[in-house]
Amino acid sequence: MLWLMVAALILASCSNDDDPIIPKLSITADAIEISETATSALVVKVNADAPLGTAYNVGIAISGTAVEGVNYQEIAKTVTIPANQTSANIFVTPINVSAIEDSKVVNIELQAGTGYELSTPANVDIIIVDNANPPSDAPEVSFATSNIVTNPYMEEVKTITVGLSKTFATDLVIPLTITGDLVADTDYEIAGLTNDAITIPAGNVSADFTVTMKYTGNIGMDKTVTFGFETPSVTDYAVKATENTVAINAVDPQVDFTKWFNDLNTYDYFFAGGGAYEGTMPPYRTDLEVYRVKSLYWNNVDAKYSSMSTLNFFAANADDSNQWKEVINHYNKELGYKNVDIIEQERHEVQCGDIFGLTKFFSNEATYSRSEIKTDGWLRFVSTDASASEGTVVVPEQTITLYKIKDGVDWKAKTTVDVEGGTESYYFWYEDSRNTQGDISQSSNVTPVEVQIQKTVGTYNLATGIVDIDVVFTCADADIVVDEKYATKDGDTYTIKLQYTFYAE
Repeated sequence: MLWLMVAALILASCSNDDDPIIPKLSITADAIEISETATSALVVKVNADAPLGTAYNVGIAISGTAVEGVNYQEIAKTVTIPANQTSANIFVTPINVSAIEDSKVVNIELQAGTGYELSTPANVDIIIVDNANPPSDAPEVSFATSNIVTNPYMEEVKTITVGLSKTFATDLVIPLTITGDLVADTDYEIAGLTNDAITIPAGNVSADFTVTMKYTGNIGMDKTVTFGFETPSVTDYAVKATENTVAINAVDPQVDFTKWFNDLNTYDYFFAGGGAYEGTMPPYRTDLEVYRVKSLYWNNVDAKYSSMSTLNFFAANADDSNQWKEVINHYNKELGYKNVDIIEQERHEVQCGDIFGLTKFFSNEATYSRSEIKTDGWLRFVSTDASASEGTVVVPEQTITLYKIKDGVDWKAKTTVDVEGGTESYYFWYEDSRNTQGDISQSSNVTPVEVQIQKTVGTYNLATGIVDIDVVFTCADADIVVDEKYATKDGDTYTIKLQYTFYAE
């Protein structure tokens, strides 16, 4: 009986040895996180609960928010467990992406196959932790331009330089912040930025952009635009702790004209015009604010300033209170006015000053008593500090039109007629002024002459009351004759050095 039991055990033993081994597989990792800047791979293990005598392959699937080839190096989609071994390694090697973004997940999952079974856990999530900090040797970005104060009337172009502490191997696109109460495309225009970002080319340590100021006529303005750096979205560069903003302050303070425009220099003698009046003198206008200003020109012969032999009459421009504008008085002398005793003596006259002596250069200029020079404005005072005693004065670019007498017209032809008790005389231009109602541009007896005034910049001094300016102009008319005493000539361009000062103090 005993031998039967032994035989049964032997048979049973032989039967178990012949049954195939089916290993059960699971997956684990040394850690579930790895920095994208790590210099060694994270190891993921595929584990078997029993060895096999031969090697076998296990399929894996990869998913998650991390992108293969972008956030980590390529991983083979099968892993081989060697013969007589119970594990194999999968290596997750991160790629350092310079863009600052959310951390990414790599999901590695074992796939079912022949010759093994899946146990738990059959998948693992590996987190590739994003690096938000640039390396210690990353270049630093800063502004190489100091804060700027400018007067928008000058419409200056300001260059702002963005610098790097050292070169970089590829182009760096650096987004900027733009804040403040100056309005883009209204108060200024920017060139050199794309979507508010500046590009520093590879191998360079700086790049520029420009800001062109625009004049909007806002006297007293005090506004600012400030440029800064956005928080970097890449780790290719760092923002320097200092010099990381630059501001442009646009100011146009009101300049104090009281050195010239005061009671001592008030001019109260612009004629009112009209007909008969009481007293021995015609009435004067009381509706105009007018100030006398003394004008001097540089005498090239005597090498000193000399009087222009004419006064100028100025007031603040109603459209720009920082600008002087010539005041011109038109008035009509009607019958009964002083020395207007017959209808033919009625006329329109102009009372004003010749801004810079143009009448001296045309012997055949047509005027209604005085040369009328119309401008949108003459001297524009420019300051960036309301308390400053000195500043810039600008003659704006413009075209001035004068009128010369047409050939064959005797503008000053005098006619004398007999009247009761004697004779009276009148001139040709009297009738012309009546026909045009004092607007000489409407006369058929004159030809317009254009004088092109170039923009020039001079200086003013509130303490001394002196304004120094060069008037630079061109005129193509053949009748212009400029005495070298008054102006220097360079080709077709003339320059007159002028000095304005107060009339009385």
